[in-house]
Amino acid sequence: MSIGFLVDETTPMIWRGPMVTSAIKTFTQKVLWKDLDFIVVDMPPGTGDTQLTFAQEIKVDGAVIVSTPQEIALLDVKRGIGMFDKLKVPILGLVDNMSFFRSDDGKNYNIFGEGGVEKVASDYEKTFLGKIPINIDLRVAADSGKPLFEKNPDHEISKIFSDIAEKIKNTFF
Repeated sequence: MSIGFLVDETTPMIWRGPMVTSAIKTFTQKVLWKDLDFIVVDMPPGTGDTQLTFAQEIKVDGAVIVSTPQEIALLDVKRGIGMFDKLKVPILGLVDNMSFFRSDDGKNYNIFGEGGVEKVASDYEKTFLGKIPINIDLRVAADSGKPLFEKNPDHEISKIFSDIAEKIKNTFF
């Protein structure tokens, strides 16, 4: 389910707290979900109305915090950890997204820095779940609307996502 299904793609989502809260409640209480093991909610970065509504109004089993290793992004990660800890939402782990770019010659380039997410996980005693590199196949799959894992489950990135999911499932559920 996505708010994108309900509005034109050029319509800006200029919403304040009550509108965000209403949309979240609609998605979680009025959508006819089939038999599910998990629902994954992709939230914007930060500690705003979206995160607060989920933490206070919806039964949340845990949060996975995804960030680039960039110092400026890690400031939001630290605030997010503080917020979820304060609201007693278990943090299932941290994921380093866009952790590096691997060129055709096999060399890795750490465009956004290196090791920042793993260091924050260690500093805050949270589980580090893994690194997802920048990859063109992942971008193409996302743009097509079909997950890379579904298109190519044997792809190296698909395996990384599968490993992260297994760590979460085996550790927390």
